[in-house]
Amino acid sequence: MSERSWKDKVVMWNEGGISSAEIVKRCEQIGKKVSKSKVLRLLKKTYVVRKPYTPSSIIDKEKIQPIFKYIFDAFMSESQEDEEKIVKEIQAQFGETVRSTETVKATITPTIVKRIREAQGIGTDHVRYGHSVRMVNRPPRVAFCTHHLSVGTMFTHHAFTDESMVQSGKRGRFCFVLKGDTSRRIKPKFKHPPQLMIWGGVSWEGATPLVVMRNKVRIDGGVYQSMLHSTYLKWAEEKFGGNVVLLILRMQKQMRRVIEKQGEPVYD
Repeated sequence: MSERSWKDKVVMWNEGGISSAEIVKRCEQIGKKVSKSKVLRLLKKTYVVRKPYTPSSIIDKEKIQPIFKYIFDAFMSESQEDEEKIVKEIQAQFGETVRSTETVKATITPTIVKRIREAQGIGTDHVRYGHSVRMVNRPPRVAFCTHHLSVGTMFTHHAFTDESMVQSGKRGRFCFVLKGDTSRRIKPKFKHPPQLMIWGGVSWEGATPLVVMRNKVRIDGGVYQSMLHSTYLKWAEEKFGGNVVLLILRMQKQMRRVIEKQGEPVYD
């Protein structure tokens, strides 16, 4: 029996009013040998109610809740704000600088800010990037996605395009090494590897020709329009007779994400 399933049974038996001694016997019946003390530790861990975190170093206790709110508002405003900057802002706004005792000690530190964030359910995660979307453009994005999902648009007369930067050389996040041999982890790498920007698209009728732009070419509006006129329009005329809609976004899955986010940026 798995670790999760027998523990779930212990909790269920306890909620049914069964004693710890009887729970031990039932565990033996399902092939799990445990002691009474282990059962009690499991139940204590399951039902323990942690006290709200209260920084003991803050002198004026009436400032605790405003500081908590300030830290949460700072997170809502900028999710990448580091603890050092938050500490300086709190010291400036709330006057929580040093303890007035014989030993001078900071009342707000980056560690305290981190623990306050954890108490508020704020953790860390990898950053995922998405296209920036202005507030005025979010309702039209939601309306567009809602409409096409509801009518089941198959996008048979649409072309989806995007561009990506590629560079020479083999890259990877992992490698195989012998135990104790760390030197094999070090791989040679160009400081400035050759790079190319490649543009292309896909549609119901196949892929567009690829357009390769060198690293030193600045991709501005003029260059992009020139690329569309020289490559895309010719392809669109051959495949669709010119009757094709150019889209620079994903399909159904991406549209559902846009609706879930109410038009906000969604990660790629």
